[in-house]
Amino acid sequence: MSTSAGDDGRSAPAPEDTAGATEPGATEARGERTARALVFVRERFDGACLAFPVAAPDAASFGREEDVLVEQQLFLREHAARAEPDAISRLSFPEGTELLSVDVPVPRDDLPRKLRSEVPVTFPCVVVPAGERPARKPPAAASHSPPAAAPPARDAAGGERDAWVLVPGLGHTFYVEAGEPIAPAIRQEVRRILAAEPLSSWEHMGLLPGSGHRLEVLRAPLPEPERTGGHGQRGVSLAERARRKKAVDTLVSVATPLHVAAQRSPAARPPLVCRDAELARLAALLDGAPRLGVLLVGPEHAGKTALMQAYVARQTRLVYATSGAQLIAGMSGLGQWQERIHEVMEAAAALDAVLYFENLDDVLAERVEGGHVDLPGAMRPYLDEGRVRVVGELRDDRLDALEGRHWAFFAGLSRIRVEPLTARDARRALAERAAHDARVEPHRPSVADDALTALVDLAERYLPYTAFPGKAVRLYEDLRTVHERERTSQGEPVTLGRGDLHELFSMRTGMPAFLLRDDLPLRVDRVARDLGASVVGQERAVRALAETIAVVKAGLSPPDKPLAALLFVGPTGVGKTELARALAALLFGSPDRLSRFDMSEFASEGAADRLIRGTDGAGGLLTQRVREQPFCVLLLDEIEKAHRAVFDLLLQVLGEGRLSDARGRTAYFHNAIVIMTSNLGAAERRAQAGFAGAAGAHAAAPPEERAALDEAHYQRVVAGAFRQEFVNRIDRVVPFRSLTRAELTEVARLTAQRLGQRRGLSEAGVALEVSERALARLAEDGHAPAYGARALRRHLEEHLAAPLARLLAKLGGEARELTVWVTEAGEPDLPAEGAALARAETPALRLVARRRRAARAAQQAFGVEQVGALRREVDQWMGLAPVEQLREQIDFLLTQLSLGDAPSRDRRMEQDTAALQAEHHRLSEIWGQLSRAQEEMHEVEELAMMALLEGEEVRELAGEARAAWEGVRRVLPRALVATEPRRDAITLILEELDAGAFERWLAPLLEELPRRGWNATLHIDGDRPGPGDGAWPASRRWGPPRAPRDVLGALEQPKRGFRSVLLRCTGSYAGAFLSLERGLHRRVVQKRDAGDAPGDGRLHVFVHFVAHAAGIAEDQWEHASLAPPPAGAAAARRRGAAAREHDEVEGAALIAARRARIAMDPAWYWRRLDEVVLAHLLLFEDGGSGLDRSEYFSVGGDGAEPG
Repeated sequence: MSTSAGDDGRSAPAPEDTAGATEPGATEARGERTARALVFVRERFDGACLAFPVAAPDAASFGREEDVLVEQQLFLREHAARAEPDAISRLSFPEGTELLSVDVPVPRDDLPRKLRSEVPVTFPCVVVPAGERPARKPPAAASHSPPAAAPPARDAAGGERDAWVLVPGLGHTFYVEAGEPIAPAIRQEVRRILAAEPLSSWEHMGLLPGSGHRLEVLRAPLPEPERTGGHGQRGVSLAERARRKKAVDTLVSVATPLHVAAQRSPAARPPLVCRDAELARLAALLDGAPRLGVLLVGPEHAGKTALMQAYVARQTRLVYATSGAQLIAGMSGLGQWQERIHEVMEAAAALDAVLYFENLDDVLAERVEGGHVDLPGAMRPYLDEGRVRVVGELRDDRLDALEGRHWAFFAGLSRIRVEPLTARDARRALAERAAHDARVEPHRPSVADDALTALVDLAERYLPYTAFPGKAVRLYEDLRTVHERERTSQGEPVTLGRGDLHELFSMRTGMPAFLLRDDLPLRVDRVARDLGASVVGQERAVRALAETIAVVKAGLSPPDKPLAALLFVGPTGVGKTELARALAALLFGSPDRLSRFDMSEFASEGAADRLIRGTDGAGGLLTQRVREQPFCVLLLDEIEKAHRAVFDLLLQVLGEGRLSDARGRTAYFHNAIVIMTSNLGAAERRAQAGFAGAAGAHAAAPPEERAALDEAHYQRVVAGAFRQEFVNRIDRVVPFRSLTRAELTEVARLTAQRLGQRRGLSEAGVALEVSERALARLAEDGHAPAYGARALRRHLEEHLAAPLARLLAKLGGEARELTVWVTEAGEPDLPAEGAALARAETPALRLVARRRRAARAAQQAFGVEQVGALRREVDQWMGLAPVEQLREQIDFLLTQLSLGDAPSRDRRMEQDTAALQAEHHRLSEIWGQLSRAQEEMHEVEELAMMALLEGEEVRELAGEARAAWEGVRRVLPRALVATEPRRDAITLILEELDAGAFERWLAPLLEELPRRGWNATLHIDGDRPGPGDGAWPASRRWGPPRAPRDVLGALEQPKRGFRSVLLRCTGSYAGAFLSLERGLHRRVVQKRDAGDAPGDGRLHVFVHFVAHAAGIAEDQWEHASLAPPPAGAAAARRRGAAAREHDEVEGAALIAARRARIAMDPAWYWRRLDEVVLAHLLLFEDGGSGLDRSEYFSVGGDGAEPG
């Protein structure tokens, strides 16, 4: 129904009636007489709409589009019921009426003289055919009511019929005769009206158009001719309309009208795939004469909501979506909620509308606050009597529990089972969804076909708790949302591939990318090294675990079982739990992904019930943990102590990879690695004192043979201790051996290092240094045959951590910036700096606390001051007006993209949305670089202050601050001109005032263009067109277009006859940067290189600014601004103040009449252009420089060179 202007500014005609009119302004269709009105709809950038009948602009509505159209519809109904026929006819317009958008140059006399210009403003106009030479008297402007004849529309170039033109923005109507071009007539009439009275700046703003405008046709039934009853019949129809209006108001207050959105944007709904049978059954139940209730039941994300949306899109019935919470919102008084339910049900019955509950569980939930609220009981009479149509969605896992409590309510609902799609159908549905999104949302990222296939595979393998197609669609939408702001170098939305998918999935689940991506190799040696970094010894166990990960990576593990099921066997305290924790960190990104159960707590009867049932009605301990964190390492410690019933549950976990709790909910173990630990058989293999160095056949055997003997031993023990069906479900038995003396010493070292990293020591700046002899003594004294490394850790807590704590407590407030040296008792003191502050001794160890040597305070303070000075300069830059404007523009663009409801955004022209997103992405990228560098500066300054207080080195931090400061300077030139609308194109005339100047100035510029990605077209003064130059006018002073390489070749000629070149340049920020070059450039050359330079050794080039555009139309070549500069004025220009001085003698570039200076070799001028631009732009922000930024970038600055 809506129309939009095309490239020529014209829109499609307003929708027309096919039935013949029975009276002016009325039509008759399907036996019903209706009034027809033309409504003008103007959409604002925030999504709100202004709507009014074209013939009655005073009857306007403002708000959301669905609301304003409903108000206009009600107005038309009431007007048609009360008004006389001639008044009704005034609202109607003849067929052929259309909307025409015309750009009118509007003079801005309200601006200062320097900024005055004509700004094009788009005026939407309604063009109404006037019939066969009607009377010339125009209608009243207030009524906008043209004659009601119905000839075809005229075209913009002038038609065969006269026309009325209505300009809603001005409240003006005028007449155009046949044959007169309509667009020029509109421009002339609008300019005449605007010139009649000066407009203020606010009034000029009121002329600006919205984001869109169109014509809508609304219809309302006309009252039947009064055969009997006189005014009584009209009274009855008015009462019916009032009743329906009240019903609509009631439903809108508690529900969302889904049919309105479906009517407004029918193409926005994604296609429904593989649901034809379900949709047909739903339509049959809802569209039949009996008013029925329907229950859509199925797994979560199976497509129940999509099925209902597809029905709504058919637009066969009004559908209002609500919920239990909305129905009783604000109903706190006695009987209020019952009255609300009665009103809603009566309203639905009056309109014969469908009440849709997306979550029926919310309606059936028990509510005891403020008294018992029985919503299903209040709704049931209306269902039983067939007075309302209701649709509700419910997950199948909730059906049994709820039906038992509300069986009478469910008895009144017809059920439609929505089964999950297969993976094959899900691929098809996702492919059609992606194709649909590419059509209706071309401004958003798209997903490659191979990535869609991989997405479905990942969802099928790793997302068991939700159903197809929802889980695939949700992952697809998450993928597009994460990359929403990304653009290619051309500003186009990106196409996402398998790598982007795997990166997102890895971020969501914690699984490393090397397990998900086939193109990333898995190096078992590297995995073993990473796993073994926190475990001492146990090389074979670590290797076995790394090989198991390789099996998972290759996809060789069964898909219906856990990723792996391992049994760690061996003595206690040798690293079994630590290795499981390292595996959780490697695979899932955090050691917190380790879920540990001590099976000694599940040794009694009823233990298995606790794992699946829990307490107080909560979920089972095991099932709930896995449902909450499906990607985990599940550690069942001391499995041999578990009750027999627990092993029965584990048979299902290890065999089928799933376990149902007492509430019927299934927990899936497909994404978990199950590790069980046991000490069975360890006592028989344990050597004396927990070391593997005692005498005997086992100890004397080579390491490989000992490992084989250990593995065979533990295999026999496991086979004898557990049931065969349980052992068969274990993928691998991994034996752990006892630790050697050297390994226990290494454990002591690791434990001491972790002690030194504890928060109390690190915050106080206390370092811990332990000698090798002290570590050996701690390992020797701390071993225990039965407990291994656990006993050693307890020993270190008692004999190292405790004495250290007592020593620091004795120092009190002086316990800061210390190093505590720990040696064996009787061992000579270690060579250390600083005075000893305190000592403590135990029978085995000696602890000495020493103050660290202080760094030179002056050097440290100077470094901190350097960092602070750089930070303050960055903060000053971030407060500059152009940078603030950049941030405000980002907020404005975000508002434009975000405000308004979703359908309003969907209706926005796709190219406009894409342009807004591209601009927002460009500015956000610049702002992000600036803000991150500023944050880094502040963080470095804080670290420098802390280093100064703690006596640490500041030099490296000063280097980091300098790097961040330089990063800001690299981005700042673009940031200061980022909001300039004409920053990427420019046309300049380059005039060589001294022979040889172009070789030193123009040639380096042309060589620099490719590095910056700028494109240039040049025209040489006096260059004659050749055979390959096409139809270039021979009389034109400027020659045909030449590429930079052609001009470079011409500059290399010994003799050349040109002194002027026209440069047209495009590229990122080319216009803004080169605009600052306008004016005189003076090159001071070395005496030995003077060549053809004048006697004073100075060469000059003058840069004439033409326009912030690179395109030149054919009729613009003769414009005065494009005329080559006259040679006679060269001497005067040479004597003027220089915009740039390139001093080869001093090695400097002087900017803006020597207001700023940059040390550089002039040969590197164009390579370091960003530095020059930044210096010039910062002069604009210096109030004392006397430079005016507007002379370089404002509209009025075109063609005007700065003084």
